[in-house]
Amino acid sequence: MRVKFLLLFFFITRALFSQNYIRQGKGIYNEVLYTWDGTYLRQGKGSYNTVLYTIDEQYIRLGKGAYNTVLYTWDGHYLRQGKGAYNTVLLTWDGKYIREGKGEYNTVLYTWDGTYLRMGKGDYNTVIYTITDAVPVAVLMLLCI
Repeated sequence: MRVKFLLLFFFITRALFSQNYIRQGKGIYNEVLYTWDGTYLRQGKGSYNTVLYTIDEQYIRLGKGAYNTVLYTWDGHYLRQGKGAYNTVLLTWDGKYIREGKGEYNTVLYTWDGTYLRMGKGDYNTVIYTITDAVPVAVLMLLCI
């Protein structure tokens, strides 16, 4: 029983204090451009750097705070401008590709393979960002704007 408690405590604290880094280009040793901690997307490497966006399940807000201005609405498929389910669609996510505007046949802007965000359509195109840990798709969408 004690071992289970210790393992559970270890994994919970790791999840609470984990940070995921978004690096420039291809490689895990390149410069860290952004830090994702589960709620905030920060500039650079570190948990005390400037907060660029606050992201919850539906809204992306400017700066740090749950009551700041809503810049984008995310529904799991479309990234919309402003707050609302009927606003203009900026980007579409289909599971691998980030497309311009609303539609499954629009121009592919970026390709995501789970580690690399690449320019355009294709698994061998130029790598823009390397992301080694889990990051929500909404964060990827922000990097594309």
